[in-house]
Amino acid sequence: MSQRPEEIQHRLQSLDEIGDVVGALRAIAAGHASSADTAVRAIDAYAGTVTHALATSLAASAPQMETEGPGLLLVVGAAQGFCGAYPEHIAVAAQSTLKPGMGLVVIGARTEDMLKAAGQTPLWSADLPGHPAAIPALASQTTDVLVEQSVHYPGVIYALTGSVHAGHNPTLSRLFPPAPPEGGTSQIPPIMTLPAAELLTGLLQEALFASVARVMMQGAETEARARVEAMARAQNNLRKRRTEVEQAYQQARQEQMTTEMIELSTYKR
Repeated sequence: MSQRPEEIQHRLQSLDEIGDVVGALRAIAAGHASSADTAVRAIDAYAGTVTHALATSLAASAPQMETEGPGLLLVVGAAQGFCGAYPEHIAVAAQSTLKPGMGLVVIGARTEDMLKAAGQTPLWSADLPGHPAAIPALASQTTDVLVEQSVHYPGVIYALTGSVHAGHNPTLSRLFPPAPPEGGTSQIPPIMTLPAAELLTGLLQEALFASVARVMMQGAETEARARVEAMARAQNNLRKRRTEVEQAYQQARQEQMTTEMIELSTYKR
């Protein structure tokens, strides 16, 4: 027995309500992605300033930093759902990247839950903020955690997050120690008002903070863009579903009218 037109019309209204929610989620995610992209460019400029300071002022006298040991892995994944398979891809990549004895720090509750389900417990974790404006404060806190944990897990600090390009494939980058500056170093001693060792320590911490902030902002942008794409797919599916329900409504309405006409034509006084 086919459904009544009134019931099908109610389904159409429900689909329209879901479509409004999906459209709002897509618009919010697009705004977050745009804000994160602008912030990444600002962070790059800041990181460039720190790198230049290291190269021109202290690189020539900087000691070689020891990098032996298991090191740390900072994973910046997804905070929420509705972004397709992106959280799962990050979790799978993190499991394959982790080496024996390596410390794990996770940003993003959704990805953290997946890693815990796979038996990977982080040393420290936090959720990725919903708005990019809150990321610098979290990046500062995360930098402190990485510095503290590096005592127990010496070695290179790596970061894993998604790429903002098509596919949002996980990318692995080196956070610390920073890569040697390109183009050589300045041989002219700079004018300093701080002891060289103290200035070097401060610049290295700033370089780590800049790297952490950038990878977090990149992760936020990637999650937002993955959500935009997921919501776009959902909108396409909703349009197809609505077309099918509209056709069912027209058919049910036609059947109802036909039934009423038959009843009227066979009515006897």
